[in-house]
Amino acid sequence: MTPPRDRAPRRRRTESGRGSTPGARSLARRTGSTVFESHRVHLLLGEEDWLVDEAVHRLVDAHLPPEERSLNLDRLDAGETDVVQIITRADTMSFFGSARVVVVRGLERLPIPSQERLAAYLEQGPPPSVLVLVARSLDRRRRLYATLRKVARIQEFEPLNSQAAAAWAMRRTQSLDKRLEPEAARALVDVVGTGLRDLAGEIDKLVMFTGDRETIRTDDVREVAYRGVQVSVFAIVDAVGEGDVGHALRTLDTLLSSENPIGLLALLAGHFRALLATGALAEQHAAPDRVRAALGNRAWLYGRYRDQIRRLRGVDLAGLYREIERTDLALKNSPASARAALEGLVVRLCGAGWGARMA
Repeated sequence: MTPPRDRAPRRRRTESGRGSTPGARSLARRTGSTVFESHRVHLLLGEEDWLVDEAVHRLVDAHLPPEERSLNLDRLDAGETDVVQIITRADTMSFFGSARVVVVRGLERLPIPSQERLAAYLEQGPPPSVLVLVARSLDRRRRLYATLRKVARIQEFEPLNSQAAAAWAMRRTQSLDKRLEPEAARALVDVVGTGLRDLAGEIDKLVMFTGDRETIRTDDVREVAYRGVQVSVFAIVDAVGEGDVGHALRTLDTLLSSENPIGLLALLAGHFRALLATGALAEQHAAPDRVRAALGNRAWLYGRYRDQIRRLRGVDLAGLYREIERTDLALKNSPASARAALEGLVVRLCGAGWGARMA
């Protein structure tokens, strides 16, 4: 095994290794193509782990045939691996093969001094191995990110918005030889959220549920995807109105065992928007066509929303929704734990909801 290059002389670069420009988003994130085989260092950055995993698989497939992976593929966790070990693996030549690939996940968990050491190593020149670094976020002010901008191909994978997630769900379903109707795709995103891993799981269930039938409709989404997640969101909001922090957090914890925190935040926001719209519609004694126009795919829940509003009488729903918006903005501007942020939000909502009812 070749020793790390920490103290080796600087090596002349053989590749440009130019990274992305500030604010650029990889074409691969949007199209699922472009592997950038010529680069020795890759940074896959972002919270949409489904797309990140796809990018890792494409890079491994591009460089290593399956029969060479037992010797020439290393998978490491930066939170559990010393930086010397990471550098040693990256600095090792391939065994009886054309290439060697080292995948390091959780780069953001590498201590700052270790990040500095890894940056110093990469500044000496391209490593012998193809180094694939994966991080949910990185401090862009630090040396490691600045170095990676110069030597790595950077791809960013941010969560999709609702429209893009619905389009992705339709493409995913088509790849499984089914057709997901556009309205059903929007309903699925409303219920599940925009996390692609969660959407993929629900799509798999829908494919099995519909059997030999080619088309998946909104009624199928209501039958399969609605029951668990949306019922629990109603339960959380009921607990908010009662100021029952314990019940709200227990329900949230159950959901977080299988659901994406960002997706759950989007569901809570959508739920409160629907409650606000329902309150306005009920006051105006709106006709069914107006309800459908205002609530879209959620129109069939109009009766349940009205029942919940009656139980929440006296609660400032608009104020609670603004608290959700503030949490969403904070998550976009801070690398704080999404789970912790969501738990803190539920505690604040319960306090605000109960306080409003006591006032």
